[in-house]
Amino acid sequence: MPRRFVVLWLVAVLVGLAAANAPTTLARLTGQGTSTYSMSTDTLAPPTGLAAGGPTTAALTWTASNDAYAAGYQVLRSTTSGSGYALVKTVTPGSSTSTTDSPGNGVFYYVLRSTFQNWLSVNSNEASVALGQTSTGYKACTAASNAADTGGNGDGYEVTAGNACADGGGNAVDSSSGTNTIASCANAGKDRHRWWDFGLGVPGTVASVDGIAVRADFGMNNNGGTTLLCAQLSWDGGTSWTAIKSITPTGAAETTYTFGGAADTWGHTWTGSQLSNSNFRVRIIDASSQSNKDFRLDYLAVNVTYTP
Repeated sequence: MPRRFVVLWLVAVLVGLAAANAPTTLARLTGQGTSTYSMSTDTLAPPTGLAAGGPTTAALTWTASNDAYAAGYQVLRSTTSGSGYALVKTVTPGSSTSTTDSPGNGVFYYVLRSTFQNWLSVNSNEASVALGQTSTGYKACTAASNAADTGGNGDGYEVTAGNACADGGGNAVDSSSGTNTIASCANAGKDRHRWWDFGLGVPGTVASVDGIAVRADFGMNNNGGTTLLCAQLSWDGGTSWTAIKSITPTGAAETTYTFGGAADTWGHTWTGSQLSNSNFRVRIIDASSQSNKDFRLDYLAVNVTYTP
């Protein structure tokens, strides 16, 4: 068979395959002089660095595919991380690096794919965003709703513990922080105290609790030794607790410290009902390497960020 017919036959086969499938690898037939031809391949690269931001509309940004021939990008969305993606839109040209999507309130997961004619790349990295977020604002505990926990001296904040529920209303005081000088939040010899009835008002039907911040206005009688102020949260009235978070005070003077934040769930998947007065608790643990250290808590409040 003459060489020109062989070439035409190969081209026809490649075009037919392209029309019937959407592979990620492209084939190219290249003429060299008048007598030889070579075949090369290329994998269509996805965009990189996909990121998503809110709060009411998903703002997607990415770095364009490093394949200059990419024609654009498919945007796929899911409500489940790692699966269930559905095509939302196609963005062109290939130099594009941003777009927006308005799916309503909730938590959404996105991936992108590069496009060229009938070919698609593999998925990009996944990016997630919580839309329609709101927050409770900082809510204080109720003065009468507190109790010492077991541990340490067994008396927690033994002096006016309810004072922690009013900003500037005097201090709740733990006079000496336990029965030993081990500066460890998890040590059984440290004093512990819990507060509740924060009146957060989070609906039981929330789609996602996105983060919890605990504010503690705290000071000490001296700044000697090693000191840790520690916090835990409970979702079932104090039966179960999150892992401990701790801060190291920067000085003896009263200072506002924050545990957690708007995107920190403390390692627990929360429901709205778990944040009710009957279920939600905050526990403060005092740890010091000095036996005579007095802990002074002026204010304790909680702010919950959630998606309705």
